[in-house]
Amino acid sequence: MVSGIEKEAQLLNSVQTLIKAQSTRMSLYKEFNELNYLKDKCPEEQYYSVCRLVTEGFQEVSNEIQSIEQDMNDEYNRKDIGDMIRRLQEKEKAKLHETVHLQIYTIEARKSDKDYDATLQEHNTRLIEIGNDINEIWDEIRQESTELTYALST
Repeated sequence: MVSGIEKEAQLLNSVQTLIKAQSTRMSLYKEFNELNYLKDKCPEEQYYSVCRLVTEGFQEVSNEIQSIEQDMNDEYNRKDIGDMIRRLQEKEKAKLHETVHLQIYTIEARKSDKDYDATLQEHNTRLIEIGNDINEIWDEIRQESTELTYALST
């Protein structure tokens, strides 16, 4: 049987794993966001190869985070943290969706005479709002990690 302290330590370890996975996702996102710049700078096959690798990385991280979410809900009975993770996942999905659309419209704007400024601005605004939402959730998760660390140290 697992003691309360051991269970709390396992919970903290899961939250720290979540934080590491989210940091990896943030790095992947930065790389993905830079692909728009690479589109004109590298051969098409290299661009698509990088796209594929980044997409695979996103999927791996998402699967890992989903597993942690399930553990929070089922194993640790911490639906509050599970809900934070669910909100984070949904916002990250929306961020990726907006980024893809922004990249598509940016490429289209370069190819045509059509004015995409309003559309690009709209997507940029949504990305900023989503980013702010992600930061708020991220702060909640880090706060939870701090509280768990403190509880285990006393």
